Amino acid sequence: MLREDLRKIAIKDLVEEGIISVRTSNCCFNANLKTLFDIVEYHESGQLFLNIRNAGKRTCLELEALCKEYIPQIELSVNTENLSEEEQSLRNQTAIKNLIKTDAISAINNKLIDGKDILSYLDFNKKKILEGRFLSFIDNYSIRTKNRLIKVGFEEFVINYLLVTDNILLKIHGLGHKSLEEAIDLKNRMKDELINLFDLSEEDISRLNLARQKGDIVLNSFVDEFYKTNNHLPMFWILEQQLTKNKNRSIEILIDSFPIFKDYQFKTLDELALKYNLTRERVRQIRNNTFHKTFEITNEYIEYKKDDDVANFMKLFCDKVDWEYVTKEIQDSHFINQMSYDIDCLIKQEKCSFSVEFVMQLIGYIFKDKYTLYNGFNAKKRDKLWKSVLLIKKELADIFDFEGIRDDFDKMLTDNQTEYLLDIEEHIKNSQRWINFDFDKINDITGVMKDIFLHEFGLYAEDIDDNQIKIPANKERSPFDVVYEILQTSGEPMHLEDIFIEYKKTMPEHKYTQENNSERLRPYLQKHDDITFRKRSSVFLLKKWGHVRSGTIRDNITEFLSANDLPQTIESISEYILQHFPETNQKSILSSMFSGKNFAQFKNNLFGLVNKKYPFGYELSDQQEVIRKSFEQRMLDLELFIVEEGHFPFDSSEKCKESSLGRWWYRIINNKQHINDKQQNEVNRIKVQYAEYETNKSKYEWNLNYNKLKCFILENRRLPSYNSDEKFLYGWFRRVKKDFENNDLTKEQRQKYIDIIKFI
Repeated sequence: MLREDLRKIAIKDLVEEGIISVRTSNCCFNANLKTLFDIVEYHESGQLFLNIRNAGKRTCLELEALCKEYIPQIELSVNTENLSEEEQSLRNQTAIKNLIKTDAISAINNKLIDGKDILSYLDFNKKKILEGRFLSFIDNYSIRTKNRLIKVGFEEFVINYLLVTDNILLKIHGLGHKSLEEAIDLKNRMKDELINLFDLSEEDISRLNLARQKGDIVLNSFVDEFYKTNNHLPMFWILEQQLTKNKNRSIEILIDSFPIFKDYQFKTLDELALKYNLTRERVRQIRNNTFHKTFEITNEYIEYKKDDDVANFMKLFCDKVDWEYVTKEIQDSHFINQMSYDIDCLIKQEKCSFSVEFVMQLIGYIFKDKYTLYNGFNAKKRDKLWKSVLLIKKELADIFDFEGIRDDFDKMLTDNQTEYLLDIEEHIKNSQRWINFDFDKINDITGVMKDIFLHEFGLYAEDIDDNQIKIPANKERSPFDVVYEILQTSGEPMHLEDIFIEYKKTMPEHKYTQENNSERLRPYLQKHDDITFRKRSSVFLLKKWGHVRSGTIRDNITEFLSANDLPQTIESISEYILQHFPETNQKSILSSMFSGKNFAQFKNNLFGLVNKKYPFGYELSDQQEVIRKSFEQRMLDLELFIVEEGHFPFDSSEKCKESSLGRWWYRIINNKQHINDKQQNEVNRIKVQYAEYETNKSKYEWNLNYNKLKCFILENRRLPSYNSDEKFLYGWFRRVKKDFENNDLTKEQRQKYIDIIKFI
């Protein structure tokens, strides 16, 4: 700092900055000391401040401390006319750094060396780096502080507030004492950054520019060395740091739910619910929603909120250029599976703990325009067709259905009884799985299919250039033969579950047995030429059995009416049906005809077929008799409704079936319909078993909206606003608030409203 610079700092500036008191400034005016230069010169001349009129001990201490602070900073005046431009710039930057380090009061007039402000000494790159730091720092402060500092702006803060005393920061409009500590922190950190900028080499500037774009994590020593060696960032390593350091509950649930890391310990929904003190359903919602917003491969645009923690690390995927090095490692391969050596090398090179499956999920996510992922992560936990995770070039997946042909071969191997050689190329040429046939791609697709045969089925050609593979005979018996023999041995109709029990005894090692899924046998029973069904209750029988009637009751009624030229009475129809279905009754048969579209009712209680012509004189009935459901059927409908809908049926519902069931239940519980003791016991059971379920429509809808609002606040950390999809919850909350103030809520509802206020 030059001595002459002290003339620019007036006594009033020192007072405004809180460096000296008003009493001391009055004493200075008494001695005709108008600037900091005058005070320093007075002190250096050997005169005592105690000699100034009205100056006491405290005033003297203030002035002496001021001189001790600035005299060591004063440089001897030199002739700068003969200095080179480079020397002059270096001298100015040194002076600026000294000013920054000492909080020099000479910056109060926004002028430093040669009347310029700080930013004028920074080139474009350095200024952008400093601005990036400013935005990065304030992003970690409270919303109140952040909003105030954003309004001030980067340039105004650096010019007007960087080199001032702490209390001057309170002049920032709306800042307040609560935000002062964060503003002081910003000032100190920005000073440190500014000092560093004056000492940066070109290499340093390049690194800081990268940090400005990607975040401070690129300044990590490992990342720095990796970048110098490989000329690209270790993106998997960086992503791992973001995931593991993020304490967001949604991210933690995501990590616990999928094999993102090697040797992961999978947690069930029940275990996660216990860990986070949530319901199982809420955990499932969070898991699925977070997966959808992160790594689910979809063309749907995902919109993130500004304060969404998930969005912070999803920014890593915005620039595909950062990830291009990954595809360069695998660009020569049409097919990549989870045994890929190249992907394993990438993981080891970047010293991260991701699983190969997760890296493949990322490749499929980031480069969905280049690769199609098969058997990737699935939030819905559906049964998977593939044994391993696969990536196939999209240009091939777009023209050929690999998933379909894989299913074809799976069935072929299951049902094959004779060993033979298969020419893969010929099979591909003639395959029905072409989406868009391209003769030039036959070799590429054949190569992929050879890999699929190897990794999915353990089959391979003897010679690497040979397209023939040996399809082995399945030593297991065909499910077609087994289910037929089970029915043949039984000699009578069998339910699907009973057939499966016998199937497991016959085929204990078969994959259907291992899956313990009886539904896998249904296609074999339905497609078998010699097997048919009885009624609609998954009961099957052999077609050759003449003593057992197949088909449904309705099918047999149609058969009987088709064989008669005239409409028939319910008695004659029932007599015929009961011969083959003795377990049914006339009332059930009549109900089947009323609910069937193919049956017509004539006068005199006669029935026929709608599409059959009858002699003149048979007139259709004006009204068909309405058969009420039995008590037992009604109770079954009621219980099923409660379980599925989560509440009792409401008689005021817009849905006809619900309102009808609701009115019936109202008559039952209010003794308006006579029931016997056995039926009353069933009513009592329903009341006790489902006591927690709501019976009042308005209360149910109130609680439903309350739960929606609570979930919204937990997810978004704010109340809904008056726009788009949030409008309904916004209006509902305002009505509830009004009801609370008017004391129109129940005791339970009042407590729930108070709980919502606590969340806010």
